[in-house]
Amino acid sequence: MLEYWFNPQISVLKKFLIFIVIAAVTAGLYWMEPLPLDSILMFAGTGIIFLICRYCKIHFVKNPTGLAYRLLIWIPIALLLALIFMNMKGGEILLSGAQGIGFMALSICLFSPLSLMHKNTHA
Repeated sequence: MLEYWFNPQISVLKKFLIFIVIAAVTAGLYWMEPLPLDSILMFAGTGIIFLICRYCKIHFVKNPTGLAYRLLIWIPIALLLALIFMNMKGGEILLSGAQGIGFMALSICLFSPLSLMHKNTHA
């Protein structure tokens, strides 16, 4: 889903539509059972860490099978899983986990506006 956001061949309108869908689903989940503000901020921070790791993978790591590339893939995943399990309440993982992933995806979309500026090379 996130590669969809970064694909320069996808139109800006489609990217805004996916952003609106993510925001609506996350808002619906928040309305059902709100996460605490500190958890929301931690999930948003994980989205920013994902962007930093993605930037480093693209610009600094040359070997896609090397250790650095693998670490940059697994760091955001490990943080996300740790936050999901940390916010688990009484064995309920679905609402808080989906809501957290939604807040992470929203922060990725909000803090990567340059992905919207690429020219659409699709004819």
